[in-house]
Amino acid sequence: MRAWLNRWFAVPLVLFLRGWMLNVFVSQLPAARLRYWYYRRVCGMQIDATASVWRGAQFTGDCMHAISVGPNCSIAFQSFWVAGASITLANDVVFGHQVGLYTSDHDPDDAGLLRRNAPIVIGDHVFVGSRAIILPGVTIGRGALVAAGAVVTKDVPPFAIVAGNPARVIRERTVREFSYSHSGTPPFT
Repeated sequence: MRAWLNRWFAVPLVLFLRGWMLNVFVSQLPAARLRYWYYRRVCGMQIDATASVWRGAQFTGDCMHAISVGPNCSIAFQSFWVAGASITLANDVVFGHQVGLYTSDHDPDDAGLLRRNAPIVIGDHVFVGSRAIILPGVTIGRGALVAAGAVVTKDVPPFAIVAGNPARVIRERTVREFSYSHSGTPPFT
């Protein structure tokens, strides 16, 4: 009986409350240190001390502990991440506002619309424009640029500029070495 209660009530309730606290209350806190404490200690996320996650970022899913944000990354206002599998951001990744990362979808060929999960990996010095959507299983190579509003359904090669729905390569970036770097989190972002 107790195992049944834990499986069908206690564990889902804890996950729901953790997510509710995170997205309704914690994500709106103006003090970045308090948000980061919750992300790291309660949700188990790995967020580098030099990274910046702006207020209003939303996280959901049962794999929040598998979110890893590397040094000097900047995640802008109202980004939305569904962590059904791991999400890994390397160094110096910059997100515009309202970027969506979705590691889960449903199999349209399954009679029960079975949920599928696949990780998202984003390389060094990637820029993702506002309202872009990155879907399950995508790897974005070093130095790539994802245009605003793009829907990324397939891997993006290094230094490529992609745009559209579905995203396609527009051209390759001419710059190979980058000097930009986000430098820490202002206390109230």
